[in-house]
Amino acid sequence: MNFKEISTAEAKKHPEYGFGGGLYLVYVFAIIWCLHSVYIVFLDADYELVLFYGFENFTMADFTSFIQLILTLPFLWLAPRLNPVMPSVAVSLFSVNWMVWFTFGMISPRAIPVAIVVSLVSAFMILYIMRSTRVNVTYRNRVPE
Repeated sequence: MNFKEISTAEAKKHPEYGFGGGLYLVYVFAIIWCLHSVYIVFLDADYELVLFYGFENFTMADFTSFIQLILTLPFLWLAPRLNPVMPSVAVSLFSVNWMVWFTFGMISPRAIPVAIVVSLVSAFMILYIMRSTRVNVTYRNRVPE
């Protein structure tokens, strides 16, 4: 998809401008990921959820959850503030998160289903941020040609 640059004033008048639409869904996924990570790192003392997912290495589960938490926080901060660096930062952070979960998920055969789900959700989030008209209008001041 090709895009054409527009001014900030034109972008603000565009019907797709603003924080909304599918970006809400991505934001909700990110919030759920953060809450999930907080639960695993700080509250799941018996590692019941980790064991349910199939992870056998608790240190690895804590590490991946902590990384996921740290990598999601900048997106949660930048997105509602309409910060223009959000798309680049989010794609980078979600890509790293995707690879961490995919790699560590593949180490344990029982964790493959979780790795696949995280991979699919991450791919959706990355593709949405890269291709969305709303994201391009709001954060990059460009519209599809």
